[in-house]
Amino acid sequence: MFREGTPIDYNAPAELKKWPSLNSQRCHGRQPYRVFHGTLAECIRELMAKHVKAISLYDIFTDLQPAFDQAVLSPGDAAEISMRKDFPKETKQLLPDKATTSAESQ
Repeated sequence: MFREGTPIDYNAPAELKKWPSLNSQRCHGRQPYRVFHGTLAECIRELMAKHVKAISLYDIFTDLQPAFDQAVLSPGDAAEISMRKDFPKETKQLLPDKATTSAESQ
């Protein structure tokens, strides 16, 4: 769980981990393994891109923050955080068009 009005450090280091499963159910007594390492915002985006049937097999592990009750965020927590107004929009670096660059240099 997280506290609504408390700021979140979206640049904090985080890991998206998947729990071993059998028939789409978590295997008890096993440890999750890392599938992605990055910032909290990146991990939330990675998790939200997963298929809805498999999303329950993932958790996000991050540093404890004042906004969080624990350092492990469930898929439900991640979904709610992704809808916050302050959640950073995904930015993609645009590469210059080769044709435009070549034409400009002549």
